[in-house]
Amino acid sequence: MNGLASGLVWLGRHAGPLFFFGVFSGVVAPPLASLLQPLLLPAILLPFVVALLKLEPRVLWQHARRPALIIGLVAWSLAGAPLLTAVVVWPLGLEPEVAALLVTTAACAPLMASGALALLLGLDVTLALLVVVPATALVPLTVPPLALWLAGLTIDLPAAALGLRLAALILGSAVLALALRRWLGVERLAAGGAVLDGLAVFGLVVFAVAVMDGFTVTALDRPGFVALIVLAVFALNAGLQALTVLCLWPFVAHRIALTAGLVAGNNNLGLVLASVIDTAPSTMLVFVAAAQFPIYLLPIVQRRLYRHLLDHDRRG
Repeated sequence: MNGLASGLVWLGRHAGPLFFFGVFSGVVAPPLASLLQPLLLPAILLPFVVALLKLEPRVLWQHARRPALIIGLVAWSLAGAPLLTAVVVWPLGLEPEVAALLVTTAACAPLMASGALALLLGLDVTLALLVVVPATALVPLTVPPLALWLAGLTIDLPAAALGLRLAALILGSAVLALALRRWLGVERLAAGGAVLDGLAVFGLVVFAVAVMDGFTVTALDRPGFVALIVLAVFALNAGLQALTVLCLWPFVAHRIALTAGLVAGNNNLGLVLASVIDTAPSTMLVFVAAAQFPIYLLPIVQRRLYRHLLDHDRRG
């Protein structure tokens, strides 16, 4: 057990290189991506459970007393971001499928792993989760009409069925986290923080590899088209993060602004894909895989930058 714990601590300390490895190993070793593909769901839920385990009740109460920030970030993620994306994207003359998927991505809830990413970047895990949970619950009601109205993309998304599935995932993860918290106790959880970080990294890396299943074949067959998608998803992710941070920077603590940017830019189109996997167009499959590149590669740069910014704030 000590060896396993040491291994997980090592994973947590080397998140940046491992994110890089995870994304590109799925690309250069397609059989590995195919092998891990059945683990997609547990791999994305593991970091969510870890983030729930590391919630701080004191910080949760502080945010609960300022609901306007949470409501505003949820509204921005589900409505404001796709509206702005549509205004920016359509005049660019991109291929209609790519433009539609960019707008639809912006309309999706933040990643369920946003809490884990916030944890690794030293940001506000509680705030990230307080945005992720209600936004995810509202996705079945908001994404289909916005995708059709703004992007012209028809999504066969059964709202009731998807809503129940998402509720089961979120509530199941919360119940598991609560049971583990009671079993382990506050002191053991605090002492094992580095081990939990490693578990989150492990889940994220497995997901990064598995989601690349089929990406390499398409990239070899249509390299220019795939390159366009990769550039587009980087621009969308980084653009939404930067805009959100700049808008909030003068008004809230910098750690809050950076967390808000993180959840605004990292969107969960994979949930929509999961609901239409049997009928999803090939472009959507490639798009979801390509969207993992900014999700996993930007934190490598952000981790060092945010540490410098936050250290400067603490010294100031």
